[in-house]
Amino acid sequence: MKTAAAFLFVVIISAGCAACSANEDNPSSAPDNVSAIADAVWEFSQSHPDGFTIDIRTMTEPTEGIAVSYAATQNSHSRDQLDFVVEHALQHDGYVSGWLNTENVLYYFDSSKLFPEDQLEEALQFGKENGQTSVYILSTGTDVYIN
Repeated sequence: MKTAAAFLFVVIISAGCAACSANEDNPSSAPDNVSAIADAVWEFSQSHPDGFTIDIRTMTEPTEGIAVSYAATQNSHSRDQLDFVVEHALQHDGYVSGWLNTENVLYYFDSSKLFPEDQLEEALQFGKENGQTSVYILSTGTDVYIN
């Protein structure tokens, strides 16, 4: 496990250095950063088959909060689609969630927004606005379904 964490740290540091050199004179380095982070998230998902939420800026899993997915990244299942999810997350809140839908046996990747756990109503409203069926409370591992 330490090896995987070290790998993720090296990937993020490398990706971060690529981002440091990204500017208007060198626009091609930004996609490399997205791809490197997406590779790290993909690897992370392989060891979290039931699901996860990760802060892609630090590659750490928050232990509290209410994760709610953005509609813009719904139905992303493959490694190829993960680049778009990561790019969206970097432009928004910096969180990517993955979860296994046991009904269709597809693994979903989403750009997510985290709300404090005392803001359930706000999280539910955001979920409703984004066409979600539920929000996920990280500290309890509980889905709260949206009416």
